[in-house]
Formats: sequence, C-alpha cells, structure tokens
Amino acid sequence: MAFIRAKKPDVIKIELNELGISSPDELLKFAERNHVNLNPLDVSRLTTLLGVIMRHEPLKGEDSGSLKKDKKTGEWVMTVNSLHHPNRQRFTIAHELGHFIKHSSQIDFFEDKVFFRNGETNDFEIEANKFAAELLMPELAFRDFIENSSKLVSDIADFFHVSSMAVRVRAKQLGFEGHNL
Repeated sequence: MAFIRAKKPDVIKIELNELGISSPDELLKFAERNHVNLNPLDVSRLTTLLGVIMRHEPLKGEDSGSLKKDKKTGEWVMTVNSLHHPNRQRFTIAHELGHFIKHSSQIDFFEDKVFFRNGETNDFEIEANKFAAELLMPELAFRDFIENSSKLVSDIADFFHVSSMAVRVRAKQLGFEGHNL
C-alpha cells in the first residue's frame, strides 16, 4: 500500500529578529519577496511563512482570536474565531501578526477578546490594531484606490476584504473625513 504525503508549505526556519521585520511595510516587502499575493494580502500564507501555526476554531461570544507560544515546542500558535465573517477573520489574523512582529519578544500570550468593543484599551492592542490596518490597507494602495477607483466606503472595504468599520478607522488615521472618502 502506498501513502501519499502532502507537501508541507514553505516555512521560514529562522528567528523573527533575524528577518529584520518590525513594521507592516517591511512585512509586505517580505511577503512580496516570498510571492505572497498582495491584492488582497494572503494573510494565511504569510502567517504560515513566518512559522506560525494557525487554527480556525469556534470561540465563545465575541472573542476574536489569540496568539500564544507553546511552552513544550516553542512554536507560536494563532487561533482565529471560525464563526466570524471572513473579513473579520482577516483583520484578526493581521492583528495577531502585529502582536507576533511587535510584541512576541516581550510576552508569549495574547488573547484578543473584543478589539475595544468593550471600551477597554491598552498600548499593545492599539499598536496591533494599527499594524493590522496598515498591513491590510497600505497607505499608497488606499489612496490610489480612492483617487482612481471609488470613494465609497463599501467599495474600499470590498477591495481590501475588510469591514466598513476598518475602512473608516483607516481613513481617519490617514486624514480623510466624511461618510464617503
């Protein structure tokens, strides 16, 4: 009897700090060098390339996801709420990548329950949300879409595969105002 084994995806086997990635722009350049689709960004493939194990599981209530370092194996494991809309899952993945890039040298467990919907804030969560927005909606691409394609929030959200709320927050970060941009 013959067995067929699936080829394991390419995974970077070096330490994150050796990659020299500390910003969304640097992560996008890394993605491009490794032939990851950028429009829209394939966050799942990017996560795999970085050596992070991703799991999609139903989580309680509004819990969005988590990122933790397995104490036995040393591997990073990201869990994403499979019950959430695919665009929200994409933002969660990008948010957890923000934690991985910016904070994993300081903390080895992040649990993102509500992304500020309960009114609570902390610096790590603010930074991870900003990282996610910049990763999924890079400034040049965002401005180019508005100038050359559409100013409608719904069109921008569809193009970047994010929620309308994420578009509004990103637009505000970039100095845009109004219901449509």
